[in-house]
Amino acid sequence: MTVTAAFANDPAWSFLLEDAYDRLAPEFAGALFDTRVNSEGVWVTSDLAAVAMWEQMGGDRPPAVGSEQIWKGFRAAAGESAWTRLTEYERAVDVARPTSPYWYLGVLATRPDRLREGLATAVMTPVLERADREGLDCCLETSTAANLRFYEGRGFIDTTAVHIMSGPPTWWLRRAPQGP
Repeated sequence: MTVTAAFANDPAWSFLLEDAYDRLAPEFAGALFDTRVNSEGVWVTSDLAAVAMWEQMGGDRPPAVGSEQIWKGFRAAAGESAWTRLTEYERAVDVARPTSPYWYLGVLATRPDRLREGLATAVMTPVLERADREGLDCCLETSTAANLRFYEGRGFIDTTAVHIMSGPPTWWLRRAPQGP
C-alpha cells in the first residue's frame, strides 16, 4: 500500500500503467518487491510507512532467481500494451546503466501522509553505507523533477537525461562511493 500510494502521481508509473493504475499498481509493486526481496536490499520502517528496494546489478551478476517467472506473471496481468511500455522504458534506461557492478535503487517510497519525516533517507542509508564500504556506485532513475534535489542532497550528483519515446522526462542518477 505504501508503494502504490507513493507512486499514484509519478510520471513514470502513470506512463507505464495508464488508466489501469488502480488495478496494476499493486501487481507492479509486488513484482518489484518479489524480484528484490532476496537481495539483502529491501529496507522498511517499522510501521511500513517507507520502503527502499535495492539490488546489486552490473558486472556478471545473474538475474534474480525467479525473476523471469515474476515478470511473466506481471505481463499476463498487465496486457501487451502495458508490457510494451515497460519494455520501452527499460530499454531507454538501459542505455544509461553502467556495466560495472553497482547498487540500484529500484523503488523508494514513503506514504504521502508521512513525507518530510526523514523516513526515505532512513531506509536508503543502510545500502548507501554498504556501497561506500564496498566501493560501489549507487544508481537510480526518476521521472519526477522534484526528486532531483532530494537525491542530490544524498550524493546523487551525476545526472544523465534518459529519452523515453512517448514517455515522461526521466533522469538516471549516480552516486559515487563516499569516503570514510
